[in-house]
Amino acid sequence: MITLCFGFLALTASAQKFGYVNSAQVMSQLSEVKEANSSLEVFQKQYEARLKSMIEDYQKQGMALQTKVQQGEIAPKLQEEEAKKLQAMETEIGALEQEMRQKVAEKQESLIAPIIQKMQDAIDAVAAAGGYQYIFDASPGNGILLYAQENLNITEMVMTKLGITMPVEEPASQK
Repeated sequence: MITLCFGFLALTASAQKFGYVNSAQVMSQLSEVKEANSSLEVFQKQYEARLKSMIEDYQKQGMALQTKVQQGEIAPKLQEEEAKKLQAMETEIGALEQEMRQKVAEKQESLIAPIIQKMQDAIDAVAAAGGYQYIFDASPGNGILLYAQENLNITEMVMTKLGITMPVEEPASQK
């Protein structure tokens, strides 16, 4: 009975099919990723231009106030009011920086999410067509795969499903 149970477990385990994909390599070859990165860069530069303008204005007003104070051209009461205006500008700059980080992250997520879904759909299709029960991610630094035989690599199949040609690796130059 015990032998029969072990035999059944071994048969069940051997019936499972595993594979892995280098999702980072697939993503790096998708034209949509390049377009998303370009769009994100334009979006971020718009915020940076606004921020730069605000910082330059803040610095100019700060220098003007400092010059007036050093030359004794401003009353203490007016100096205090101008300092409060500068402090309000500083707060506004900080708020814009925080908004920029948040909006850029949201924009990145909205641009990348459909691309990730497209890749996941391709992985699902390859897994279903190939009879795989498990597909692991083997991306360097992000993957969870510590070792696998090369014949389990489905990266090329996923890229083909997405209409991408697998890049040819150059052989290492010999010295």
